Amino acid sequence: MREAPLLDVSNLRVRFSTRHGRVEAVSDMSFTVDEGETVAIVGESGSGKSVTALSIMGLLDSGRIDEGSIRFRGEDIAAAGPKRMREIRGEEIAMVFQNPMAALDPLYTVGNQVAEAIRIHRDVTAAEARARAVELLKEVGLPDPERRARAYPHELSGGQQQRVVIAIALSCSPSLLIADEPTTALDVTVEAQILKLMRTLQREHGTALLFITHDMGVVAEMADRVVVMYAGQVVEQGTVEQVLGDPRNPYTAALLRSIPSPTISRDTLMPAIRGSVPNLLEMPSGCRFHPRCPQAFDRCGSEAPPLFSLPERRDSRCWSHDEPAAGLSSIQSGATGVS
Repeated sequence: MREAPLLDVSNLRVRFSTRHGRVEAVSDMSFTVDEGETVAIVGESGSGKSVTALSIMGLLDSGRIDEGSIRFRGEDIAAAGPKRMREIRGEEIAMVFQNPMAALDPLYTVGNQVAEAIRIHRDVTAAEARARAVELLKEVGLPDPERRARAYPHELSGGQQQRVVIAIALSCSPSLLIADEPTTALDVTVEAQILKLMRTLQREHGTALLFITHDMGVVAEMADRVVVMYAGQVVEQGTVEQVLGDPRNPYTAALLRSIPSPTISRDTLMPAIRGSVPNLLEMPSGCRFHPRCPQAFDRCGSEAPPLFSLPERRDSRCWSHDEPAAGLSSIQSGATGVS
């Protein structure tokens, strides 16, 4: 019998109030993360990836969870009060944000900020917290951690700032680490270093990782399983090998086709997904991807497809799974796997 997942997000629906009315940023979102597992959530900007992460952390600002549950170790934290969420954040679930400079306080040294995260959840003295902060800065690969602990955020490079944010996130050994596009603002060399660091720390600490990205190459390198989102919904999920090697949803296949390849001539026009992600206030009828989908047929524009359960614990939201005449060969033949 399969063990209960560490994190179980079920039928999550998140809405925001705007001056134009209420908009639904996440619809019927369901996925799980097991102990020690790395799950990647991937999709274009505006697909609802970050809103999902903020919902798990209880950090939605003007948004609210209207339906569904977020169970962490069996507890529905979507229904937890502010006091309980303050206990969970940092100690049991931690988050690494996209912009490290925005996540760090410019008025305090980085050592003080790491130490503060420790003292919030641990019964230690100020001296013990400072000593542990230096240990963590060393663990995340900052050179001369004693001196770096006395530095202010602006005195560090972007990669060093992100290492500090990771140190803060790991300060209380959380069971789940959420990384929201943590390498977007970094150059490729520093990105590779940060990804390697996160993999190493995950192995050493046994931490589960929920990795949010739009980069399929990072997914191939980091993840065990993949959740593909489009316009606030899960459109496909499965193992990395399944989803990247044999996509069953037209959107996933289109994403994979648009990845640059070193073997493509510089004169070759890269394939792109036509159109853009729909406005949340003007969501298309039927399948949300159908206006951009080269495999769309009549039913796609009139009926919203459910998330079909496929063999080998795979899911895909596409009417082609219910319409043999539409066929999957056109989806699969146009896809390009990521090695």
